[in-house]
Amino acid sequence: MSNSNGVKPLDEKTKRQNRRVISGLFLLFVVPVVLAYTAYYMGWFTQATKNKGVLLEKVYQCPRDEMPDEPSYPCFENFAWTDADGNPLHFKNFETQWWWIYFPKSNECDAECDLNMEFLARTHQGLAKRIEKLTRLAVFPSEVNYTDPLEKPEQLQLAKGNGQPHIGSGAKLEAGKIYAMDVHGNIFMQYEPVKTEEEARLKAKDLRDDIVRAMRNTGL
Repeated sequence: MSNSNGVKPLDEKTKRQNRRVISGLFLLFVVPVVLAYTAYYMGWFTQATKNKGVLLEKVYQCPRDEMPDEPSYPCFENFAWTDADGNPLHFKNFETQWWWIYFPKSNECDAECDLNMEFLARTHQGLAKRIEKLTRLAVFPSEVNYTDPLEKPEQLQLAKGNGQPHIGSGAKLEAGKIYAMDVHGNIFMQYEPVKTEEEARLKAKDLRDDIVRAMRNTGL
C-alpha cells in the first residue's frame, strides 16, 4: 500500500537491513574515535619515557564536568580570558583545535617573550600537514601590546587576563610556561620556556612529537 504521496512504505526486512547498515557505520567511524580518546586520557597511552613535556596531574575540577567530584586536568573554563578589545573568550570558538598556550610574564613582550613567540611560531610551521589542526594562544597579564610579525590570526590568537591570567577558578598554572590543550579544552602538558636560540632548535621537535602523538592516539 502507498501513502498519500505515492511512496511505498518499507517492509520489515528492508528496515532491519537499514538499521544494520547504520549500526555498522556507527561502529566503523564513531566507536574507534571514542575509544582512542578515552584510552588516551585514562592513561593507556601515557608513557613517561616518551613525553617530552610534563604531564599535568588530574587534581583539578573543571566547571563543565558532569561529575564534579571526579578530578580532571585544568581546563579552558577554569580561566577568564578576553581578546585585545576586552571581549570574553568562549570555548565554542576554540573547540576542534589543538592549542599551545603561552603566558608571557609581562604585558611588554621582552627578549624572552620574543624568543618563545618565535620558537612556537617556527615549531608550528614544522607540523606540515597537521598545521591547521593547531592554533597558538598567547595570554598576556592585562594588556595586549604585541603585534604578530607573521600576521596570521588563524595560527595565533592574542588574549589578556586580569593581571594573573595563569590563575583561574579552581586551577593554577605558571606564568612564563607553555602548555598544550586538547580539542576539548583540557590543558594536559607543560613545557619550560626556551632561553636561547640553540635550545629553541633542540626543543622544537619535542613539542611537535608530543602534540602529534596526542593527535594520533586520539584520532582527533
